[in-house]
Amino acid sequence: MPSPSRSLVRSTGQSPAAETDTSALPAWPVLVVLWGYPVFWALGLLAFAQIIVAIPMLAYLTFRRSFTFVPGVLPWFGFAIWMIPCALMVDQLGRFVSVGLRFGQFLALAIMIVYIVNARRTLPARRVLNGLTFIWVFVIVGGYLGMLFPEYRLTFTVGLLLPDAITSDEYVSDLVFPPLAEIQMPWGAEEPFMRPSAPFPYANGWGAGIAVLTPIAVATVIAHRSARAMWFLVLCLVAIVPPAVVSSNRGMFVGLAGVVLYVMLRLALRGRWMALLWVTLLSAASATILTLSGFLDAIVTRQEAADTTTGRGSLYVETFERTLESPILGYGAPLPSRWSEIFIGTQGAIWNTMFCFGFVGLALFALMLLSGAFRTADAPNLSALWLHASVVVACGLAIFYGLDRQLVFVGPALAVMLREKYLGDSEYWRSNPVPFGRSGNGT
Repeated sequence: MPSPSRSLVRSTGQSPAAETDTSALPAWPVLVVLWGYPVFWALGLLAFAQIIVAIPMLAYLTFRRSFTFVPGVLPWFGFAIWMIPCALMVDQLGRFVSVGLRFGQFLALAIMIVYIVNARRTLPARRVLNGLTFIWVFVIVGGYLGMLFPEYRLTFTVGLLLPDAITSDEYVSDLVFPPLAEIQMPWGAEEPFMRPSAPFPYANGWGAGIAVLTPIAVATVIAHRSARAMWFLVLCLVAIVPPAVVSSNRGMFVGLAGVVLYVMLRLALRGRWMALLWVTLLSAASATILTLSGFLDAIVTRQEAADTTTGRGSLYVETFERTLESPILGYGAPLPSRWSEIFIGTQGAIWNTMFCFGFVGLALFALMLLSGAFRTADAPNLSALWLHASVVVACGLAIFYGLDRQLVFVGPALAVMLREKYLGDSEYWRSNPVPFGRSGNGT
């Protein structure tokens, strides 16, 4: 019986066995995105990073004699393509630019996923996951930058090359002149909330980044199977606490708690009692540290000053009702609310997708994430289970967080899992995987 991936190989008349080393896709385009993340941010190019590197990726894929699609990849292209007719609903040039940027980001991410699937020889799981873990560390560092310099934003960036007519837009300004923190002054608050956001424009983006990247980092450390890697993980988890307290980010807490509970449930169902014990002990210690640090008090204080839960509920209702007025193509971009200063379609990836791209776009977006979660649910080892959990937590966070920036992390992680599962002969996708750095092919 043929492998499920063989039927999805674009045939060029050359057998895989005939391929030489010259046909291997180079690793540098993906590594530039991962390890160059701080540089892109410092230059104000973070929102354009995957678009920039997708150009050489597409060129390499085009000139290669064959490439492979594995199950779970096509929905990413389907969602990006559906944005094109939805752009016709945009009524202003500024919003059209926003839709064009999002289309470029999602199409580039889909190309990156295909590239990683086909670059197995040069981009083994170790190299991709190490790069994502590096970004996790940088996001933690960004939290400290936001704590120490909350009113500062980067100014010597590519934004200096753009005309004022473009950079005067608040959304564009936050992209090309990145702030280190989001300063909020709700009505009735005694003092402003200085919430770390770097390297993201908004504090919720920082929390979502931590929630998505932490299980990826845990998966990477487990795959290394070394005491040094484990101590590195512990130190980084402790380092997250101060900026997490200052951010008072409820979604991050819910996301991390959900990941841990999900992994514990899966371990219990598999009868992995020793692994379950370790996860339980570490989780209990982490929860104790967060409680003693004042994290929960910070959340309560901000909630008392600004009841965002009630406001979100009202925006969700308006978002759904107005989507019914344009159910197929949506509106292309967020629009002003009829009762609030907040734009409709900015309060979560699910609601944004539904409002901007209609119910068809919502179905494609849900298929994109949920199919990835279901296809990788049979993760055969503890590292793969944590990696799979990053996709699961993204599905949950999509309800109340925008994920355009965070899917840049989920996409490569999912590409690794789908590739290792469907292409076979994997040293990572097995019940007892070879530790990173100890295999003959670098996996």
